Amino acid sequence: MPRSTLVFTVSAPQIQSDLLHEFSLHADVVATADQIDGRPALIVQTNGSAGAMWDVRATVGMYDDHAAELTDQG
Repeated sequence: MPRSTLVFTVSAPQIQSDLLHEFSLHADVVATADQIDGRPALIVQTNGSAGAMWDVRATVGMYDDHAAELTDQG
């Protein structure tokens, strides 16, 4: 199955760190830290299924009500 990349900005460096740890526990998910326009960001790769992408979005939302998804690429 093709991989999808989701990019999020988050509201604080600690949330970024917490999400990196959380995603390290998920099979078939690779998350890396970044910075976009001075804000902490995450680049998350997962399989391209709708369920996997929903899980990533739901996880980010559980950690940060102010997270913003910037990109969804297949």
